[in-house]
Amino acid sequence: MPRIGLKLWSTNLDFIPVTKNLFAEKIFSYVELFTVPGTLDTIPMWRDLGIPYILHAPHSASGLNLGDRDKRSANLELAQEVDSFFSALLPEFVIFHAGVGDDLEEPVLQIKSFKSRFPDMYKKILVENKPKLGLRAERCLGSSSEEIRFIIEGTKCGLCLDFSHAICYSIAAKKNWKSTITNLLAFKPKMFHLCDGAFSAEDTHEHLGCGEFDLLYLTGLIRRNQCVTLETKKDTIKQDNRSHSSKSPVFMGLAGSEAVMRLPNNPSVGLQGFVDDVNFFKGLICRELG
Repeated sequence: MPRIGLKLWSTNLDFIPVTKNLFAEKIFSYVELFTVPGTLDTIPMWRDLGIPYILHAPHSASGLNLGDRDKRSANLELAQEVDSFFSALLPEFVIFHAGVGDDLEEPVLQIKSFKSRFPDMYKKILVENKPKLGLRAERCLGSSSEEIRFIIEGTKCGLCLDFSHAICYSIAAKKNWKSTITNLLAFKPKMFHLCDGAFSAEDTHEHLGCGEFDLLYLTGLIRRNQCVTLETKKDTIKQDNRSHSSKSPVFMGLAGSEAVMRLPNNPSVGLQGFVDDVNFFKGLICRELG
């Protein structure tokens, strides 16, 4: 079984109690923590959880744009904050986006500059593939397999393969999405991001089974013990959303002794949808193996 990750932001302190309980129930294996700028004071609370981590550095929408030469100094300051989280939480990986812009060499130069400044963190850096366009229609760097190759060969970093980003890129670039993913798999991704969505250029982070993606095919690409972070919305799923999604594989349920955990139906909890997604994911894996 792949190792399942819960995506949280360093500001999500209200989720800490339920996160601790879900980890104790073995619902997930690690937290992928997005290090929001200016939240170094939250480090002790996340460290006290005593669970495994993967870190996600801020991206261009949060101020860290590795594609912008003029932001080199500011990017280093934000990378220093990420390194502080790294030193305290000892994550397995640290994920960076290559940024937005037109100069593909710029993120390579900036990531390489981390090697001397943050040598331990540098060894753990993964670059995440991106959609063709950002939230403001900016050009994302590191969207095609050719751009990912350039970045990986230039930095010697690994890859975090985001399936939804690969599909969104393919639609925008008018390419076959399976071919795009196959090309990215050639770089032997260290981990994956998974959600559902529509076959469009927009990444919507839908709950598993609530979109159009071929989730049975995608989950079949993830090997045993590899990390896969479920990047789905933090809300409660309406079951009719899944039942009306004709293109998603049917949820087959969990096998044997594995329990389906339910949280109180309280919007403040915020993670019931994640628990449902975990159950859905495990059902897909059981179906594939069966």
